[in-house]
Amino acid sequence: MATIERRKEKRNDLSIRININRLDQKEKTPITVDVLDVSKAGIGFISDVELESGAIYEADITIWTGDTIHAFIEIVRVSAQEGGGIYGGIFVGMPESDWSRIRVYETYQEFGEDAK
Repeated sequence: MATIERRKEKRNDLSIRININRLDQKEKTPITVDVLDVSKAGIGFISDVELESGAIYEADITIWTGDTIHAFIEIVRVSAQEGGGIYGGIFVGMPESDWSRIRVYETYQEFGEDAK
């Protein structure tokens, strides 16, 4: 059975490891996660640490161009497994300039696919 795509924005594969910090806790212990993909609206990643839906995290994400985007991520999708899981988050309060950097890469990728 095919998976129904619920994202409004195109996913772009991005395989990097980043640290995220939860904003609503006194103790700022970074959690290392493995990014699966990024879109203009959000991010998908894997974490060995169980995270809560609705929690907001802060992260610096190095995108395909080498630029780093400082982002706030709200967890909106949790596929929990023992010892962590797969998570989806939306970007909260991201400036238009950062969205534009992601969109430039998407356009470049689409142009490359059309040229094939």
